[in-house]
This record gives sequence, structure tokens and C-alpha cells, in this order.
Amino acid sequence: MQDETYELIRQSKEGDMQAFRQLMEQYQQYAYQLAYHILHCQEDARDTVQETFIRVWQHLSRFNIKKKFTAWLYRIVVNQSLDKMRQKKRRSEVTVENKNDSIFIDPQQNPEDCYMNKEMIDNIRQAMDHLPLKQRLVFILRDLQHLSVKEVAKVLRCTHQSVKSNLYYARRNMRNFIENNEGVL
Repeated sequence: MQDETYELIRQSKEGDMQAFRQLMEQYQQYAYQLAYHILHCQEDARDTVQETFIRVWQHLSRFNIKKKFTAWLYRIVVNQSLDKMRQKKRRSEVTVENKNDSIFIDPQQNPEDCYMNKEMIDNIRQAMDHLPLKQRLVFILRDLQHLSVKEVAKVLRCTHQSVKSNLYYARRNMRNFIENNEGVL
């Protein structure tokens, strides 16, 4: 897959729109999931993914083919998501959305298990919302997107120790939040 990705990048750098479309299709779901985990809003996540791939197209000529594409892409998604959060904060928008968790729930599960999974997902989301931003980003990238500590450090431009420390505190804070709000959530 790596070779295929880098071939698509090479072709895209030469202006091949079909290759760029394939590259986008290959990574748009990953980008969407990351944006959605950060923003908790489908519309904002879709907008962020669009903006991300516009940025990718605009700056693809600068991409170092020796680097990992997903780390570069994730950094753009994180930055675009943070920009979206700042925009919403400046406008004092409050978005209430019916969260669609279908991507997390297996339709083959019995209804009781689905309900339990949805409840667990809601608890995790609420706990994540109470984390400081850096802890939340580290938790999302490491535990939900399954990036390595090294990759998280590259995406967030911080040290490995900072990633490990923030991940430790994020997990601890989430566990404490869930334990302290058991029954409230």
C-alpha cells in the first residue's frame, strides 16, 4: 500500500487529478474519523476533511516523499480541526447534534449489546470533552487512531515523553471522570 500511495503522490505532484482523486478516496475515511473524534460534529468533520484535502493539494509539492504520508496528513487534519474549533469559539456557536455512532456499532450485535456500546461510547466522548486539548489530541491519535508514540509526536510536534505523559494523564483523567460520574452519564 505504501508504494501505491507514493506512486499516487508522485503522479499528483505532476498534476494528475485522477491520481489525486484516488489518493483522496484512499485516505478520506481516516481523515474524517480523526476530524470527527476531535470536533464531535459530522458537518464540521466533513468541512474539515474538504479543507484538509485542499491544503494537501496546495502543498503536495512540498511533501517529502521520504516521510510518512499519513503523519503529514494527520497533522493537517489536526490543524484544520483546531482552526475549526477556534472559528466556532470566536463566533460563540453552540452546536447540538444527534451523534451518529453507526461507525462504532456492529449491526450484527443484539440490541442490548448495541445499547451498552452506545452508552460506553457516550461515556468516553463526555470524558474526552473534559480533557485539556493536548491530552485529548494525544488520546485520539494514540488510542483511537492507533498511531505510534513516535507518529503522535511528529503530528503534534512534541517529544515522545510529552506524548507518553499526556496519554497517561488523559487515560487517568478519563477513568476518574467516568468513575465519578457513573450513573450521571
